[in-house]
Amino acid sequence: MIDKIDELIISALSQNSKQEVFEIWDFLKGFNYNLTEEEIESRISKLEEEGIIKGYTITVDVKKIPHKVIRVDLVTFRTSQALPKRLDGLKKYLSDAPFVLFSGKTRGGYDWITVKSFLSNEMADEENDIYRNLFGDIIQTYEVYDFVPQTEASFYALTYTEDEYKRFLKEWAPPFIGS
Repeated sequence: MIDKIDELIISALSQNSKQEVFEIWDFLKGFNYNLTEEEIESRISKLEEEGIIKGYTITVDVKKIPHKVIRVDLVTFRTSQALPKRLDGLKKYLSDAPFVLFSGKTRGGYDWITVKSFLSNEMADEENDIYRNLFGDIIQTYEVYDFVPQTEASFYALTYTEDEYKRFLKEWAPPFIGS
């Protein structure tokens, strides 16, 4: 089980996985935690051993690499006895695809949302046709939108802590905090 300190360490590493332990120590100090560098290293090792931290990755400045086409697929499914088995195939397709950023079930008006990234509109259109051909039997409605990000993609958004959330709101909306 992870605690608030582990959550903050994960959050710090998600922002920069190559930072020195001293930088993480300084980050924790900002939240009134005073651990030694050895304690931080031990916690990181434990998080790795337990498979909570599964690896380290990079963040790319997308403004400095060729433009990508981001597509968002919104799907509702037909009711069918074959649906559970066909969903297994859909999940495999989407988890194996190198262009899928996120994919999953939703609650609300759509059953499934997938966010994909392609090198060109032609690739995006080709995959769109293949996807509809492969899974058209279970698709009731299929909407596709091109998405133009206005901010950088960030896995940090998946790892921030409640303390960081409160600190952010306090900075941006001070009159509303504690009301």
